[in-house]
Amino acid sequence: MALLADPDAPTEIAQRMAQTLPTRLADKSGQGRRFDVEVISEPFTAGTEDPPTLMRRIMDRGRAENWDIVVALTDLPLHSHGRKLVVDLSHEHGLALLSLPPLGGLRLQSRARRAVEEAVLGLAGPRARGPLGLKHLRRVSRF
Repeated sequence: MALLADPDAPTEIAQRMAQTLPTRLADKSGQGRRFDVEVISEPFTAGTEDPPTLMRRIMDRGRAENWDIVVALTDLPLHSHGRKLVVDLSHEHGLALLSLPPLGGLRLQSRARRAVEEAVLGLAGPRARGPLGLKHLRRVSRF
């Protein structure tokens, strides 16, 4: 799996998270699974893009690298239908887009880690690769 992070704060958060994430995910999955986590720091967002556009860009990057699960972290606020968006998931494509600002400044690292863990476990679970697609994303507005 990959943590695709915008430069600066999202990359720092992803790098700290990657130190403990494989063990935490393996423990929480309860299925004897192993999680290899790769952190990629690169700008993948632009302030004018909407979540579906970003998800398509992340999906293209994930396919090019043959990653089974991609969690993208950005410090840009994301909105959908006038509401703040924390996590945008595509089970079919094994993708999650996580916006850090709605998680707040206090305990951001632990909140981001928990959000990533829940997203990865959801994507790796039995519903992963199911019938949902980019047009049918589950939107989670709080953690």
